[in-house]
Amino acid sequence: MSFRNTFYRLLELLQILLFFYTVAAVFYTTIYFVIDPLQRRVSSAVSWTFLDSTEETITVKPRFKNWTLFLESPDKTSLSWKTSNVISDRPAHAYAVDEDLFLSKAFSSSLHPSKIVPFFYRASGNFDREDITITTIITSNRFQVFARLVERYRGPISVTIHVNNDTTHILDLLDSLETLYTSSPQMSRFVDVHLVVDFFDRQFNTWRNIARLFARTDFIMMLDIDFYLCTDFRTAIRNSKPIMEKLREGRAALVIPAFEYTTHEEGADYLTFPKTKEALKALVETKQIDMFHASWAPGHNSTDYERFYAASPGEVYQVTGYQSAYEPYVIFKADGPPWCDERFVGYGGNKAACLYEMYLSGISFYVLADHFLIHQNHAYEEAIRKNERKSNRKLYSDFKEETCLKYLVAYHENGLLNTTWGYNVQQAYAAMAPKVLLSEIKWAHEEVKDLFDGIADVTILDKSLDKSSFIKELSPGGKYGEIVAIFRSHVVFFRQFDKELIDHFPPTLKWVATSSAGYDSVDVEALKAKGIYLSNTPAAVDDATATTALYLIISAMRQYSNAERSLRDLKWKPAGNAAVSRDLTGKTLAILGLGGIGLRIAELVHAFPMRVIYHNRRKAEGAPEYCEYFEDVEEMLKQADVLNISIPLNASTTGIVGEKWIRTMKRGSIIVNTARGGVIDEDALIRALEDGHLGSVGLDVLPNEPHVNPRLLEFPNITLLPHMGTETRDTQRKMEVRALTNIRDYLVHGMGKDLVPEMRT
Repeated sequence: MSFRNTFYRLLELLQILLFFYTVAAVFYTTIYFVIDPLQRRVSSAVSWTFLDSTEETITVKPRFKNWTLFLESPDKTSLSWKTSNVISDRPAHAYAVDEDLFLSKAFSSSLHPSKIVPFFYRASGNFDREDITITTIITSNRFQVFARLVERYRGPISVTIHVNNDTTHILDLLDSLETLYTSSPQMSRFVDVHLVVDFFDRQFNTWRNIARLFARTDFIMMLDIDFYLCTDFRTAIRNSKPIMEKLREGRAALVIPAFEYTTHEEGADYLTFPKTKEALKALVETKQIDMFHASWAPGHNSTDYERFYAASPGEVYQVTGYQSAYEPYVIFKADGPPWCDERFVGYGGNKAACLYEMYLSGISFYVLADHFLIHQNHAYEEAIRKNERKSNRKLYSDFKEETCLKYLVAYHENGLLNTTWGYNVQQAYAAMAPKVLLSEIKWAHEEVKDLFDGIADVTILDKSLDKSSFIKELSPGGKYGEIVAIFRSHVVFFRQFDKELIDHFPPTLKWVATSSAGYDSVDVEALKAKGIYLSNTPAAVDDATATTALYLIISAMRQYSNAERSLRDLKWKPAGNAAVSRDLTGKTLAILGLGGIGLRIAELVHAFPMRVIYHNRRKAEGAPEYCEYFEDVEEMLKQADVLNISIPLNASTTGIVGEKWIRTMKRGSIIVNTARGGVIDEDALIRALEDGHLGSVGLDVLPNEPHVNPRLLEFPNITLLPHMGTETRDTQRKMEVRALTNIRDYLVHGMGKDLVPEMRT
């Protein structure tokens, strides 16, 4: 009995063991034959938490005595990171990275965490350390163009390829990449491929840094994928001892100028591209080819193109006028220059930031005058590019100032500021002063110095420019391409600041100060749409305009203008003058618009005294007690002996004083206008003069200045002036100073005092 029991117990135990064995076998088989191969295939495309990672160790050689301070233990001599085990199926191996190079990148503050798979494919070739690696970035839609680059260059290439973690086509992309990599012996011999896996598209500078970090030669060329290598600059550089010495010093970046065909179709066929500078120049002369992005003059290259065309064969010349908008294609030492700042996402500013910081760090740019690139034209995602450039403008503006100050302080503290290392940053700092464009200054020359010395870089407008030439100079790289503010004299240049002109204002422009009270010649809405403030000078013109209005009131009521003309014609008093002349005392002056000018007019006529009534959109705060407010404008007009107009001209006030309002006034009443001619319906005014409904008018402003309606000249009983309201040196000085002060206040405090009403909402 005991034997049988023992047997069954053993049998049960064996069954249990067999069950666990079967489970383990199934689990192992599933892992080995299903999950693990699938995971290796897609692990680079999923998030960090799902990766079964292996360690790749990078050995670094300590260079500093105090290296142990940065290690977990004094005997530790290696750093490591984890990469997806997808590379275990690829020919990837540990790769030695210089300690300084690795750490400088490790602390460069990437914008977003990304999964980086270095050497997803590793080239089989052994590269000369003094060769030049092309570093570039591509997406799957540019694989064919990349294959063309590989065949053309036949040298080391380090490329970063982005894989969006949110796409359903990862496997297709990896298959396409494998097809590409195995498509030619040059690809597997010369190209190192690095993957970036994340959700963030177009982190171009992060991708550039990765391609540079894992380049396996001492020198690199930062190149955009769509440029065709027309000349063999690589051989020319390596065969030149002076050029190679400059590269080894780490203080030089070699520029290869870039061009493009002026018609999209011609630029699509690389087989027809010129291969010599002579052939290039011939196409430039026939306007088939121009510098790359010619409308962005001076383009993406830190060179004067006229200098390039005239340079002698073999010449290498230094760039002497670097601008922060430059985006040259350059060759430089991999270990030394700053890394590309990674705050930029998308188009606009990203590559310019890389090169600008290199310049600030003390690197000089030299142009290889025999060599050039040509852009292979293709369709752009214009809507995306436009939006991203707009968002990056502010980032780049802040970046320039921040980075310039960073190097300025660093070189000052290290005693390098007044050496060749600090020359570039000093030049950049001097150019950082906000640029202010002034039209003609007639009176306030000393005040310009007092207001802007040490605060702004002041430029006087070239008065020989027509509108189209002015617009060209507003473009990036133009004389006025980085202005922050414009002083617009009352002697206006380009009489209309219309939408066409304003649309060409550079993104740096933030303030337009007009030295006049009126601003009807400026498209305020177009300025608002671009985020540009507009100020005027109302207080500066109050007294002079008010005294002009007073003269017109007196002359129109007493017929002094007609009397003077009679005397100049050698006649005595005009017949019947007393019958049409009236005293001011006790009469009623209606003011349409009790602003600064209107208040000053009220003060002047109150001395006679005249009764003062007024209409505004709302009752004026602080108006004297003797100024009576009328909410109903027509009720005010019925009581007026004289109507004074002091309102601005805009869409809502054009022709507002028309037939109805004029006929509402008393017969024989007077209208005086020192505001803008367009607020009066001129035809209705003339009809009222012809039939005697109006006794007289006094006009300092006309609708179509400087042209005068000849019908007005037929009335001897009216007074006309050629817009004399502010024609005194005292007032014009005040106008200029006030407008200039508004600009200074904006530069110093962030806001001026005299924003026009439309800008206050």
